[in-house]
Amino acid sequence: MNRMQKIAVFNLVVLGTASLLTATAMIILYCYFDWRIASAGLGFMGIMGVAGLAPVLFKKGTEKVTCDERDILINRTAALRGFVLAYIWFCLAGTLFIFLFKSEVLRKFGLPVLICGGGLIVGIVHSIAILIQYGKCNKGEKI
Repeated sequence: MNRMQKIAVFNLVVLGTASLLTATAMIILYCYFDWRIASAGLGFMGIMGVAGLAPVLFKKGTEKVTCDERDILINRTAALRGFVLAYIWFCLAGTLFIFLFKSEVLRKFGLPVLICGGGLIVGIVHSIAILIQYGKCNKGEKI
C-alpha cells in the first residue's frame, strides 16, 4: 500500500468511529431527553479532527518520486466525487430540512447536521474512491 492508500484507510476508520459514536450518543440522548439535549451528541464529530493527523502519521518515504501523475489524477478524481456527492447532500437535505423543520429547530439542529453530514460525505467518498481506483492490490502486494 502506498501512502495515499494508508491515509484513506485511516480516514475511513476515524470517520466511521466519529459517525458511529455521534449516532449512538444522539439516539441515547434523544430517548431520555429531547432534541435540544440530543444535539449535544454532535460533539463527537470533533473526533473527525484526528483525520488531520494522517499526513503526520504516514510520513513521505525516502523515494525521489512520492507522487506521480497517476496518483495526482486519482486524488483529483476522488476529491471531485466527494465534493459532488456533498453538493447533492446539501441541496437535497437542505431542501428537505426547510420543509420538515421549524425555523428554530433548523437553526439549532438542522444546520449542524447539514454541515457535519457534508464533511462526513466528502471524507468517506474521497477515501473509498481512492481505494477503489487503486484496486485491491498495488504491484502485487497483499492487503
